[in-house]
Amino acid sequence: MRSLRNVCALVIALFAVLGVGCEKESVGNEYDPNNPPVMVLDTYQLNIDGGGGDIPLFYALQNPISGASPEIVCSETWISLKEVTATQIMLKIEPNDKDVERFASLLVKYPYMEKSLRVNVLQDKRILNMFRFEVTNLDYNSCTVKYMPTDKGMQYMANIIDAEYFKQSGINDMNLFIDAEMSNYRSIAERNHMTLEELMGRVTPQLIYRGDAVRSFENMKHGSKYVAYSYGVTFNGNDYTVTVPMHQTIIDTPMPDMYNVSFGISSQMSGTMASISIDTKGWAGYYNVMIAADDTVYYIEPGDNATDSFVRSLASKFYDQAQKAVAGGHTVEQFLNSTCHKGNQQIRVPLESGKRYMVIVFAVDVEAGSLPVMRSMPVFAYL
Repeated sequence: MRSLRNVCALVIALFAVLGVGCEKESVGNEYDPNNPPVMVLDTYQLNIDGGGGDIPLFYALQNPISGASPEIVCSETWISLKEVTATQIMLKIEPNDKDVERFASLLVKYPYMEKSLRVNVLQDKRILNMFRFEVTNLDYNSCTVKYMPTDKGMQYMANIIDAEYFKQSGINDMNLFIDAEMSNYRSIAERNHMTLEELMGRVTPQLIYRGDAVRSFENMKHGSKYVAYSYGVTFNGNDYTVTVPMHQTIIDTPMPDMYNVSFGISSQMSGTMASISIDTKGWAGYYNVMIAADDTVYYIEPGDNATDSFVRSLASKFYDQAQKAVAGGHTVEQFLNSTCHKGNQQIRVPLESGKRYMVIVFAVDVEAGSLPVMRSMPVFAYL
């Protein structure tokens, strides 16, 4: 199927070169019997796994009709049309709950097109004891996850973890991750004079569930990736058995909406001592000042712009500082007073000779019950 998609993609690319691709479709024209619409798909055979999902069919269209769009005709209820854009037909394929493969044929139609296009869909049998995940209420610092096992009577873990854990730990084998997780819970159980089985009975239904489970997570790190995961597990004393392999889904938390805040930054040097003046330009809230040397990842060469990854990394660094401070017993207000500023300020900072430095300033805000976060794009100047 991959080679067929590649060939069709070349045909679609050729349509674009001839000027009959998406741009022309957005304009459209009246029907001309001498030049009927012609459509090309990137594939005519879809092989889908048992989990289903949103599956795109990419297309190119010649001689489009003004106001018209493709439609599909299929007699099978497990295939439906989700949406149509200028370049793709998004199909919604339901998960297969049977232990056998299933086949369907659908037609792609377009007004006045001489012949409908047929697409064959082959879906694999259900994935044994598959978990499905549904993420809702996703915000920059919270979300809700619904865990849906195929076997509603199975006992399973339902949890979430910062994806940075896998990067820092180097663990890419999910069995090793489960071993580490259970080892940690076993240690907690021993400190409380319980077996692992007894501890897991205590955390049901906070971690261990049967049937569908809905969990809400707060104080998540904005602009980051999280892994919501599940695996079937049973307990016997201090031992455990994984009955279903680990399944997971990636959750990308967005950045919060940024306030339209700017700062004026000026500085004077006296030897290796920098005197930095910050003009808040009317911002009445907290703001953070960071000094980055040219040998750190937060230094931007003069003339370069702050990339999206730079902003996310900066926001993550500040959030981690706040999280560690609160976990160490400080209140949010104590953290803000010790690390941030309010109003126009003059800050004196000792620097190392032989290095280049930049000053980074951004607004900080906090919602009730949450940790403070970056709330403006960073402004920077060079020393």
